Amino acid sequence: MDLYEFVIELARGFRKRGLKVGVSESIDACEAIQLVRGRSLEDVFTAIRVTMIKDPSKYHMVEEVVSEVAAEGGGGGGEGEGESDGQGSEMSMQPTGMSKGSGQEQNSVSTRYVMYSPAESLHRRNLKPIDISSLKTGKRIIRRMRRRLAVLPGRRSTYSKRGDIEFAKTIRHSLKTFGELMRLRRSIKILSRARLVALIDISGSMDTYTDWLVRAMYLFSRFTRRVEVFVFSTRLRRITDILEVTDLGEIRRRLSSELDLWGSGTRIGYSLKSFLDNHGNMVDRTWVVVIVSDGWDTGEPELLRWSMAALRQRAGRIIWINPHADKPNFKPITIGMLTALPFIDVLAGTSILEDYQAFLRSFGKSIKPLKRGETLARQQVSRWAV
Repeated sequence: MDLYEFVIELARGFRKRGLKVGVSESIDACEAIQLVRGRSLEDVFTAIRVTMIKDPSKYHMVEEVVSEVAAEGGGGGGEGEGESDGQGSEMSMQPTGMSKGSGQEQNSVSTRYVMYSPAESLHRRNLKPIDISSLKTGKRIIRRMRRRLAVLPGRRSTYSKRGDIEFAKTIRHSLKTFGELMRLRRSIKILSRARLVALIDISGSMDTYTDWLVRAMYLFSRFTRRVEVFVFSTRLRRITDILEVTDLGEIRRRLSSELDLWGSGTRIGYSLKSFLDNHGNMVDRTWVVVIVSDGWDTGEPELLRWSMAALRQRAGRIIWINPHADKPNFKPITIGMLTALPFIDVLAGTSILEDYQAFLRSFGKSIKPLKRGETLARQQVSRWAV
């Protein structure tokens, strides 16, 4: 049994137990097992846990399923089975349950698993029609979000009785009364609409939320006049031009035919760095960055940390939408979420575009613009007690 067949059997065993394990999880598991080849069996178990199981409470199933697969396929395995043909990497595993018997030695059976897999899996997706009725609430929430996020103080100011005192203007106007201060001049900053850039994860771990992702792409593209929308998995793709048309059917057709990143792996840090390298010059404090992802990242955490820090310095605010944040007992324990959390202003679930009360819980009931540094995500961290 080669590595590919072994992981397929693992996926079948997990699905029999009610877990959702698809193609992308299987590819990630193959790559992870190759990385830990030659190490202990516990390292192999850890690689399987973090790539194939999203719910930490189900980690205990790994040993059971591996033992079951090894028992079924271990009998035909030998020392010379599965020799590498130059297309993949070799590794040896000893299945659980193969131990020395009492008073009699048994030869440990090792099975070599071999697989070659590309770094990127390209898929197109035949998307369902966009439900117009589901967009009504989303449009109302987007209008509220625009007031909460998309209005920032500009550089220009105007006269206001409730504003801050302008000492230079006050002194200048006092010259008309020979230097006596008869009236204090006050002003406030003129509010200018912020611009929005949305970075949406369409990798395999987000397959369950495909319909919601398509609606989110449409709603974010209507956020304000200056919007940029990108999707990413193992690489970044700009889709602003695809969403420019007004016909929902045409948008669905374009997303189905032109996007080939659906269901691939996830490299959040690499994708964010690609955005900064190619489009980072357009981002300043008047931009709001919205990242939609579950935080499952197969890339380097250091690269993700660097990219988030660079975004934090440039952008006005960073909003992270995690589809698991709506679930009970949610804790941001994935490596991607733990790395990105210190740089996030608001962490919310997908329900913010479907339920008005969920939006208020995440963004607050105030209609005033969310100030930079007003990090609601940090208040949520204490509640999650990570």
